[in-house]
Amino acid sequence: MRALLPILPVKDFIVLPGTVARQLLLRLSAVAAVEQCLEANTPLLVVPQRDPGIDEPIPEDLGAVGCLTTVLRCVRLGDGTARVLLEGVSRAQVQNVRADDDGGLSGQARPIVENVRDRQKVELLAARLKTALSDFLTTPQPSHPALARLADLQLGPAALADQICSALTLPFDEKVRWLEDAEVDSRLLRALEGLERERVLRDLKVDIEKKVQTTLDKQQKEFYLREQIRGLRKELGEAPELRDDDAVLEEKLRAAGMTEAGLAEALRELERLRRMHSDAAEYTVIRTWLEWLAAIPWSKSSEDRHDLPGAKAVLDADHFGLEKVKDRILEYLAVRMLKPDGKGPVLCFVGPPGVGKTSLGRSVAKALGREFQRISLGGVHDEAEVRGHRRTYVGALPGRIAHALKRAGTKNPVIVLDEIDKMGKDFRGDPAAALLEVLDPEQNNAFVDHYLDIPLDLSQVLFICTANEADPIPDALIDRLELTEIPGYTLEEKLRIAEDHLLPRLREAHGLEEGWFKLAEPAVQHVIEAYTREAGVRRLEQRLAALHRKAARRIVEGGSKDLVVPDADGVRGLLGPPRHFVELAERVDQPGIAIGLAWTPSGGDILFIEVTSWADEKGGLQVTGQLGSVMKESAEAALSIIKTRAARLGVQPSAWRERAMHLHVPAGAVPKDGPSAGVAMLTALTGLMTGRPARSYVAMTGEITLRGKVLPVGGVKEKVLAARRAGVREVILPKLNENDLVDLAAEVRDELTFHFVEDVDQVLALSLEPAVEG
Repeated sequence: MRALLPILPVKDFIVLPGTVARQLLLRLSAVAAVEQCLEANTPLLVVPQRDPGIDEPIPEDLGAVGCLTTVLRCVRLGDGTARVLLEGVSRAQVQNVRADDDGGLSGQARPIVENVRDRQKVELLAARLKTALSDFLTTPQPSHPALARLADLQLGPAALADQICSALTLPFDEKVRWLEDAEVDSRLLRALEGLERERVLRDLKVDIEKKVQTTLDKQQKEFYLREQIRGLRKELGEAPELRDDDAVLEEKLRAAGMTEAGLAEALRELERLRRMHSDAAEYTVIRTWLEWLAAIPWSKSSEDRHDLPGAKAVLDADHFGLEKVKDRILEYLAVRMLKPDGKGPVLCFVGPPGVGKTSLGRSVAKALGREFQRISLGGVHDEAEVRGHRRTYVGALPGRIAHALKRAGTKNPVIVLDEIDKMGKDFRGDPAAALLEVLDPEQNNAFVDHYLDIPLDLSQVLFICTANEADPIPDALIDRLELTEIPGYTLEEKLRIAEDHLLPRLREAHGLEEGWFKLAEPAVQHVIEAYTREAGVRRLEQRLAALHRKAARRIVEGGSKDLVVPDADGVRGLLGPPRHFVELAERVDQPGIAIGLAWTPSGGDILFIEVTSWADEKGGLQVTGQLGSVMKESAEAALSIIKTRAARLGVQPSAWRERAMHLHVPAGAVPKDGPSAGVAMLTALTGLMTGRPARSYVAMTGEITLRGKVLPVGGVKEKVLAARRAGVREVILPKLNENDLVDLAAEVRDELTFHFVEDVDQVLALSLEPAVEG
């Protein structure tokens, strides 16, 4: 045909010769082309598009082969669309396509002659195709209506192949290739292959229906339909148009980077999840577990910053003083930089509250460029807090280690295990025992959380522990730690910390601009001495914050924006009366009183040992002040030493035979124990029996033996700092503790006078006032 014919571009269906197609036309240009053919009684040329994604095709977008069709019916709908009934006539070569003025397309059609290469082969293929069609329709399976209609028709080989193609479930591009194929032999072979594929697809569908039917009930209709669609897509190798949650979860699991064994277990459980109804009791348990596995950073790690000078700068900027601790951290980081995969020790910072143990861990993470996480272990008494609960329990979750890794998002964060000395244990297990594997570099590369149940590599995690005291930590756990003691701060260090860190931070936190509120150094010093008595700076920060709050209120109420607190009087006007006093001379004012030094988890402190006596023929020694057994034994040992050296000390036997004595340590509500108060008890008892008062500016510590020897004690640095805070000028220490003063600040050593003793005679000569002659 050389006349121009209207063209109907199609992108989702094909019309083949001898077949009838019912379609809904949405394009106005397509509806106009159909109506033009009806009015002029001319054929319609149906041509497939090269790209189905184009909505408004141009001549270059059409294929080379189309189908001449007859428009049997066209029904206009109210929205401008139309339903049409088309009958294919013959294949045609599309030529001279052009765009019409009304937006449609038209072109010329040259009919294509059917080509038969081997007529005998065509007859054999046609006979085989008819037999295959008959077998397909006689199999006791669900029927195929479109193919069933062909059984009673007397069709030639070419028409039979086209009719079967039209009835088969084929992709659009494959039907286009069928339309373009003019060889009858080839189309018959394709029809045989398509019919066989349709049979296999039908059998698979029936098999899937049988499998799903075994677990189907009335409430699972929606689930059944979803499973049926998923099964068909899987067998056809087709991906769903919209990815479901299970596919997204599988993608996350594969990208998580876990071990092959762990991934295999996760995929096995995911397959169980896909076969399970969402209302099943175990569905949520499995899905939560899989989501946890996908969220753990199995292989993602951050790159370390290998800059030791930069790390030192970070530590110096964040913390004042603590030189020994900083040196140890820098040594640790230097080794990690030289050997990143090395198995170094786990650092444990031991010191009183408020000295910066936790913030040191944050500074280490900042210096290395790693993520930081903190796990508070204070009060934890359940092993599952560390290892997690097993999945069989309701509400089970992983332990705190897995939670920290998830929050960090990397496998090599810095994790601070805070307050490990305050863990407990009960019938649910011992969390300290669970930490043995976590903190052991030889074992933690395969740490198994009970909930995850897949080995977790913790070898690249930098663990740092903190504690106020080392004694409560189990020996097996201490064996895995390198203890680094952090002593309390001196007055000078607190002044620098307040000036460089606390005051700028508090000023910003309270919204005070530069110059609105100023604390002079004498005022800050008075706050330290009269309102706090601690090793750290936490209470100091609270007192300074109270001053800033009062300043903020005065400014808001219309006061001056240049408030200055110059001295102690200004501080007292804002904070009220002082809380602490230097009262040594007032309290050590008679024989029978001595000043001892004690170590506490919050730093050092001073103890007043008081002894009194009264006439009592029975004699004896009573000890009070909520003292532990070791302190009571120290008091008895001190009395025994006095008895054995009575003549040398100038003590009359009647002093203990005819008089009862009472030794008391004030602050009776606070439990006290330890051997280091022995020399102070000896001084108080000797002073009472001889009438010699102790020197009010001398404090002492040391354990005594029945032979009169003075043994070394612990916590010397904290005790010395406490003595200085209390106004002591001289300190008596055991000779073997002399090396403990090496790390003390120079201003402390210069301000105090130290006496190192080996025998109790030296103690009494230094601690008691001389005997009054006559």
